[in-house]
Amino acid sequence: MGTSQARTRSVRRTAPAAPPASAGAGHKHAVVASSVQGWVLPHLITWVESRNVDASPIRGLFGRTVLEDPSVRVPEATTETAWRLAASLTRDEALGIHLAESLSRGALDLIEYSLRSSASLGKGLDRLARYGRLLSDRVAARTHRKGESLLFLVHDAATTPLHPARTEFALAMALKLARDSTGADITPVSVCFAHPAPDDTSEHRRFFHGRVRFGVGSSSMTLGATDAVRPMRDADAALAGIIRRRLENALGDRDRSSAGTMSTRVRRMVVEDMGQSLLTLDAAAEGLAVSRRTLTRRLAAERASFRQILDDVRRDFARALLQDRSLTIGDIAFFLQFSEPAAFHRSFRRWTGRTPRAFRES
Repeated sequence: MGTSQARTRSVRRTAPAAPPASAGAGHKHAVVASSVQGWVLPHLITWVESRNVDASPIRGLFGRTVLEDPSVRVPEATTETAWRLAASLTRDEALGIHLAESLSRGALDLIEYSLRSSASLGKGLDRLARYGRLLSDRVAARTHRKGESLLFLVHDAATTPLHPARTEFALAMALKLARDSTGADITPVSVCFAHPAPDDTSEHRRFFHGRVRFGVGSSSMTLGATDAVRPMRDADAALAGIIRRRLENALGDRDRSSAGTMSTRVRRMVVEDMGQSLLTLDAAAEGLAVSRRTLTRRLAAERASFRQILDDVRRDFARALLQDRSLTIGDIAFFLQFSEPAAFHRSFRRWTGRTPRAFRES
């Protein structure tokens, strides 16, 4: 895909909700705070109480908010506090996994059924990655097929700390849905987390069926080719089309709300375009309906830059892709839109202090 096509796609993804950039470039921009759907929080509270622990400190965060209402969104900062309290109160080092296991069918509402109604698991995970950001403004997930595997990468688009249990919940939920929707007890080829390992990883090894790597700089799960093409038990093309139209409308509404910081929104765009085209500063500005100068200024106000964001996303993708030994280092360099493998080598050494080969063999 060329740069002009990438620009067109970005414009469609985020329609202008404000005056043209030239008219508003000198005006202050009100940032809509990042938020998450409240649906998972009642389940989090229930899990805490199932451990015979008083969950009132968590309940008190939300006042009279009806969290069960699927249209209710909760500030990101409040949600992070809730997860941290739950982990502290229960002392559960596998909180995210246990919460995912406890959820009943349909807990993710339309997003779950967009996966279940897909023709194959690979298509279902594509949809989970695309629509998952409706659940949280800070999520930027991607799938990538290369060689004999399917990578499901969860990238945190925010700059504030994310509790490890939330990342583990995301990958555990994806695997749980994959197993349930195909009827197969799927074992991932690899599972990696950016955060350090807890003291006890036995529950992680039990759930994911094998070795789990921690502290590798990215959070991802790789499935083998056989699993990626597994048919879904509830495949329904007509239902999938109806759900997709509704979720696309919801994505459009969310994009037009301009939720989240500018750096978070740009980071998500880079994640979505990676491997298809290299998003440029001009294309990002056009997709966000601002001028190049305004975008640069607003990123600087958040102590970020377009180059820094691009490097961060490339680094996370590189770390995840290097876990898959069916990919050559040249393949990875090409996916990340480097002009040649040598350029990728230089960048990766700058990011990590190691060569790609040394990182892969560590």
